[in-house]
Amino acid sequence: MQLKTIEPIHVLYFETETTLNDIFQYVRLVAQRLYRDAVQHDMEITGPVYWIYEGADGNPDTVFKLTIALPVSPAVPASSSEFKQKLLESFKCISHELQGDWNRLGNVYGEIFAKIGEENHAPSGQNREIYINMDFQNPAGNTTEVQVGIF
Repeated sequence: MQLKTIEPIHVLYFETETTLNDIFQYVRLVAQRLYRDAVQHDMEITGPVYWIYEGADGNPDTVFKLTIALPVSPAVPASSSEFKQKLLESFKCISHELQGDWNRLGNVYGEIFAKIGEENHAPSGQNREIYINMDFQNPAGNTTEVQVGIF
């Protein structure tokens, strides 16, 4: 685990409100559409897919804002794109990389929040998951960076 400040990142993004119970409808599908749209509009893809949670508290029924974002070089917005572009602000966080199955994400969050408490940080309410490698055939091959925002 480490304390980090992530510099601003320009992204192509999708945004919605959802719950943890309903989130699976966005898995794979939105990322595929973001990649397709970026390539179709000749945008330079500069990083892996981000899932950004604002207001999620671990309760499966809590409604929160979900942003699924693909880092791209700034480009003139394409009028035919279903997505928008924005600059993600700098982000101070405690970060931990998970190697393997996403069913261990809950444990990673627990460890990070314990560290936040030990170090007397206050959570910002925004968490990010960066999907460095997504291996749907072999979940042990997943690499995911979990970032919990702090003040």
